[in-house]
Amino acid sequence: MPASHMEKLKICFVVPEYNLETATHFYSIYKMLDLLAQSADIFLIAERGKGDSAGFKKFIQKFHFLPLRWLENLILLAKARMSGCQNFYIHYSFVAAFNASLISGILGGKVFYWNCGLPWLYRKNFLRNQLERLAYRFIDFLVTGTESLKKEYAAHYAIRENKIKVMPNWVDIEKIKNQKSKIKIGEIKQELKIPEDAKVLLFVHRLSQRKGAHYLPEILKALQDENAVLVVIGDGPERESIKSQITNYKLLDKVRFLGWVPNNQLPYYYAAADLFIMPSDEEGFPHVLLESMAAAVPFVASDIGGVREITPEPMHSYLARVGDTGQFADKVKALLYKKPSDLALMKILLLDWVKRYDIRNSAAAFIKIIQTAD
Repeated sequence: MPASHMEKLKICFVVPEYNLETATHFYSIYKMLDLLAQSADIFLIAERGKGDSAGFKKFIQKFHFLPLRWLENLILLAKARMSGCQNFYIHYSFVAAFNASLISGILGGKVFYWNCGLPWLYRKNFLRNQLERLAYRFIDFLVTGTESLKKEYAAHYAIRENKIKVMPNWVDIEKIKNQKSKIKIGEIKQELKIPEDAKVLLFVHRLSQRKGAHYLPEILKALQDENAVLVVIGDGPERESIKSQITNYKLLDKVRFLGWVPNNQLPYYYAAADLFIMPSDEEGFPHVLLESMAAAVPFVASDIGGVREITPEPMHSYLARVGDTGQFADKVKALLYKKPSDLALMKILLLDWVKRYDIRNSAAAFIKIIQTAD
C-alpha cells in the first residue's frame, strides 16, 4: 500500500453490476473495493445495480438503452477524470474500456481492462466482435489471471505481452473460516432433506454449457450407485434440459436444485459439501475454486483455462479432460473412496495453498500493478 506521506492513488473502477446481494463473483470485487478504499480514493461506476457503499463514491447508471447507456457511461468517466482519477480499471465491460480509452486519450490517464476466460472460443455478432477488438487495441493494459492466459490473449488479440498484467483473483479466507465455524452441517442436511450418511456433491455456477451444466446428468448417472446427493446452486438456460434428463434417468431424488443463492451465503453450502465439482467447458480463473479451497472442500474440475495453474500439484490428479463425463465421474469416485486420513491431509494442503490468494495479498498486488504500470 502507498506510504502515508504520499498522495492517495485515485482509481476509477467500473463494474457491470453493484448489488451486495448478488449471486455472482462480483461480490468479491465489492469486498476488494472496501479494502482498497482504506488506502486509495475509489470512484466506482456500476452499469446497473442498487444499494449503498461505504468508503468510496459510487454512481449507478440509470439508462439501459444502449446508445444512452454508452453516453451516460462516457460522461461519468469524464467526470471521474476531471475529479482527479488518472487510472481507470474496467471489469468485463467493452463499452467502458472503449470510453475510458477515449477519455484518457484526450485528458491523459491509463486504462486497465480485466478479462479472464477463453472468449476466442465463442462466436459473437459483428458489432460485439468489432467493439471487443477496438477495446483491446485502445486500452493501455489488459489484466488477466494467469501467465498461460496472458500468452493466449497476446496470441489471439495481437497484444504485446509487456502490455498484459497478471493479477490473480482473490478470496476472503478469514470471512469464510469464521462463517464455516458457526455452521452445523447436520442442520443443513436436514433442511435439504439429505440423509445424514450421504455424501454431498456441490455445483455452483450458471447453468450454461460454458460452465458444463449440460454434463451434470451424465455425471450423476455414472454415480447413481453411490450414496451421494448433488446440490446445484445457480440457474440459467440449461436448467430445464438437465432437470428433464435427470428425471428421465429416475435420479431426481439424488439432486437438490436451489437456484441462485447470494454469494455471501455460499459458505453455508460449502460447509456441508464433501466434494466440489466444476465440469466447465470454459474457465479463466474461477472464483468458485478459490472458495472451495478456502472452505477446505476437495474438488474435481475440468482441466481448462488457468485451473491447473491456480491449484496445488497433488490436486492435478483430479482434473478431467473437458467433456469427458466418464473420466470426471471416475475422479469423483476416487475422492469419495479416499481414506479419511488422506482427505484430512488434502484439506490441510488446500487451506495452505489458497493463502496466496487471500484478498489482503491481492489488494497489495492490485495497488502495485496500478502504480508501476508503464
